[in-house]
Amino acid sequence: MIIKLERDQMGAELAELTTLIESLPANDYLSRLGLESRRDEVQHKFMTLVDHEEYRAKVALYFGGEPVFGSKGVKADFGSKAVGSFQDLLSKVWVATEGGQLLPMGPIRDRSAAQLHITSLVHGSFGFLLEELDAQGEPMFKTALCKAADQTAEYIASFAGESEDSFSSVIEDLNPRVFQSLREFFGCIHKSNATFRLVEGTRDLKFDHLAVERAWSRAENSNIDEEQTQVRGKLLGVIPIGRRFEFQPDGGATFIEGKVGEQFSNTYLERISTQQFAGRRWNALFHKRMIAKTGRPLAEKFTLLELDEIGAE
Repeated sequence: MIIKLERDQMGAELAELTTLIESLPANDYLSRLGLESRRDEVQHKFMTLVDHEEYRAKVALYFGGEPVFGSKGVKADFGSKAVGSFQDLLSKVWVATEGGQLLPMGPIRDRSAAQLHITSLVHGSFGFLLEELDAQGEPMFKTALCKAADQTAEYIASFAGESEDSFSSVIEDLNPRVFQSLREFFGCIHKSNATFRLVEGTRDLKFDHLAVERAWSRAENSNIDEEQTQVRGKLLGVIPIGRRFEFQPDGGATFIEGKVGEQFSNTYLERISTQQFAGRRWNALFHKRMIAKTGRPLAEKFTLLELDEIGAE
């Protein structure tokens, strides 16, 4: 069980027990004794969970709308597709957050390591509890998959939330394959006229038809492309602390600015800023991201990957 759901259930039971105790006649000693004993037991369990954190990935997905029959069942084709698309999204986020290379196409490396298991059904609406299982016991810190589940929930909330700025901020750095999986997940929910609720970590997120429509529309009307490009020009400057650069292409009126890639060590960046790399001409290799959103100008983001000095010509 997810700790947050346990705490919520215990909190509801405590409130109910308190109400029952207060409604008892003053002379009903036996009932009061039994209810107070149960209240103290639940309160003790509740307090032991207050400071607990999830160290393994646990996600509860509840569904509502047309594919769901009350709290009794969900259409099999929808349920399997929705859970499958969420698992696919989580697997890709796991590779990206682990610093691995999520290639533009092809199989995901070590996909089995990012696998959740359906461990039980959850009710309220109808849903599934998905958990990371490991025979090695409880970890002392959050697992990589737990961190990926946190990030996945954040992406979903940003796509479906009311804030356009939050969505724009997320999409700027989103891996194209993660973006495609988000599009497929929301497409599955939207096409089936469904709603959903996601409980993960301390989050309890509810997405009604309006939120699903918003997320699907954003995903459908946006696109992310990536490419590597070489540009000749002059390095204007590098800020080592912020890992930022400015570059003037040959014959170009506008300069390129962006982030410095992780392969450049901090020591190397210090050298760039102190040994007059700036002002000299280089053949630079950039990773270029193009983010298109309907009704907005094309946004381009650059990451500096390599510098190869151009000799005197």
